[in-house]
Amino acid sequence: MTPSIRTFLLINLLLSVMLVTSLAIIGNLFLEHKDLRSHLDGQLTFTALTIQTLISDDLSTNKISAIQKRIDQIPTFMEKSYCGNEKNPRACIQKIRPFFEKIQFQIWNKDKKVILHSFKTPIKALHYRRIGFTDRMINNEPWRIFVTKDPITKVKIAVAERYAFRDQLEAQMTQDSILIMIITAPLLGLLIWVVVGRGLASIRRVADEVRDRAASYLKPVDLEEVPPEIQPLVTELNSLFIRLQAAFQREKRFAADAAHELRTPMAALRAQAQVALNATEDTDRKSSLNKVLKCVDRSAHIVQQLLTLSRMVPESAIKEMATVALNKEAAQIIADLVPAARKKNITIELSAPEESVKVVGSPTALGILIRNLVDNAIRYTPSNGTVKVIINTTRKHVKLHVIDNGPGIPEELRERVFERFFRVVGSKASGSGLGLGIVQQIVQIHKARIELASPKSGVGLEIIVTFAKPPKS
Repeated sequence: MTPSIRTFLLINLLLSVMLVTSLAIIGNLFLEHKDLRSHLDGQLTFTALTIQTLISDDLSTNKISAIQKRIDQIPTFMEKSYCGNEKNPRACIQKIRPFFEKIQFQIWNKDKKVILHSFKTPIKALHYRRIGFTDRMINNEPWRIFVTKDPITKVKIAVAERYAFRDQLEAQMTQDSILIMIITAPLLGLLIWVVVGRGLASIRRVADEVRDRAASYLKPVDLEEVPPEIQPLVTELNSLFIRLQAAFQREKRFAADAAHELRTPMAALRAQAQVALNATEDTDRKSSLNKVLKCVDRSAHIVQQLLTLSRMVPESAIKEMATVALNKEAAQIIADLVPAARKKNITIELSAPEESVKVVGSPTALGILIRNLVDNAIRYTPSNGTVKVIINTTRKHVKLHVIDNGPGIPEELRERVFERFFRVVGSKASGSGLGLGIVQQIVQIHKARIELASPKSGVGLEIIVTFAKPPKS
């Protein structure tokens, strides 16, 4: 099961922030390790040089003893000064003792004898010869030592610090950083939860709008308050609404058209069936039954055209797009319609190049287009007439001409013949008035162009469909 966007963002953002924070802490600790060691080394240097300035070459033994005595009393003095008023003096002493035990020093005279030393300084000499920084093990503990020598008095001063103190300080800094990260993690998670929730509010608004819609309300969703990230989704949703609305309209139109157009044939069918039942002569009965068959054929033709028109939608045609040999398709359809032409003694001629004349389109839709044009020409051409189908090409286009020598269509009505169920007044040919409507819809799907003109002979009608020539590949 796919987790919610809010949960996904919360977990991944929180993990990402914690990971980046951890890496930042590690990097800071690494840099602070170097900076801290440099800072503490600087303190050792400063302490040693400060002691050097205070030590003169004329110190008597009595003065040295007095100074050493006062140095030994420093812990007691600090405990009384800082912890005298505390409720728990022992705990206070334990707390401050590391501070005055932090740095230890020893001072040697020119005879290499220790004349002064700090409280709890190691018995082992901190240094004997080397001037500067040294790392040594004293009493199984690592120490950092800095030694300086007075050039005048020849007195050496060594200031030392346990590495354990430095490690403890770094460990405390690390613990503090981790503690801060742990404390801030829940707050960070809450902030991410709130921010992501506010960011997803627009999605909830769109969802609420779609959920609260009536089943018949298919207007597009307003994109003004939709964030750019989900606009493609809402755009596709609007496109789906438009397609559904068009599909519903086609269904309603099909039902209305079928009810309208089948009413007359069904009434005629009932009337002719009643005449056949009441007829006393075989001749009258046969005539009525023939009229019943014509009514059935007309009804079937109307239903077939209506079904074709309802299925002829851009989506279905676009999915079938392929390269079609128009001359071969036309030859096949003309062969199928020859029997209908022979009943009226009509001659059908096909003039097309021998090589394939290709266009890009739906094979089914193009077949319907050619069939409707040629079938209309046969219907409206009088007996013993001629129907010509011509296919030719130009540099950019492929043209299909269907020419008949029937009554033609007046120029003022040539725009209206594409309307549904429109038929020229006075036409004696049977039909539903949907053929050219279907042709125009197929032409629009293929981004082609259709024209109605008069033939060069001046008699009949010439229909020209112009397709774009496919690019060479």
